[in-house]
Amino acid sequence: MQAPFPDESTLRSTALSLASEACNDDTGRLLGDPVFEQVTEGRARWPGYFSCGDLPHWMLVQMGFQNEKIVNRNDDGGSVPWKVGANLSRLVFGTGKAFVWARKDLRPKPGDVLYVLPPEHVCVFESLDEKAGTITTFDYGQWDAKAGKPKGSRRVSTFRSSGGQLLVGKRVLRGWLDLSRLTGILVKST
Repeated sequence: MQAPFPDESTLRSTALSLASEACNDDTGRLLGDPVFEQVTEGRARWPGYFSCGDLPHWMLVQMGFQNEKIVNRNDDGGSVPWKVGANLSRLVFGTGKAFVWARKDLRPKPGDVLYVLPPEHVCVFESLDEKAGTITTFDYGQWDAKAGKPKGSRRVSTFRSSGGQLLVGKRVLRGWLDLSRLTGILVKST
């Protein structure tokens, strides 16, 4: 199914299904895996390249979202090529009111794209268990020490509130891209 989605539930389940496929769930995908190469468009081979932003941009394109003011891909069907340094900034600052700045009383929904720092990183949110103090995400831009290669996989981190901030592991959750707020991703209600 592709945008515009008939409802938020379908949108979010599609986003999670794509992120799960891209990461091969807990198993992960390594540099050289055909899906990993498709998600990163081969850029993970570049020295010093971090692929965390590739996952949400790939997911959006797979969902049929093609707004090139936001999407930063070569394979998005548009005319604007991928641009270095634009992955995170377009998701955070290029999405207008679709980006939600974190507050103690708000939580993301499954499929939303989290923005954490330092260092800057984006990932796709799967679930939160506040009682257990854990958050599960789909992440690219990781390193598999055993294989000695970049990877993408499902990741479970600690989650807590401290001093008015929400923490994902040791990083501060600054906000998230609420997929349901992206213009044109849901069917307009009449």
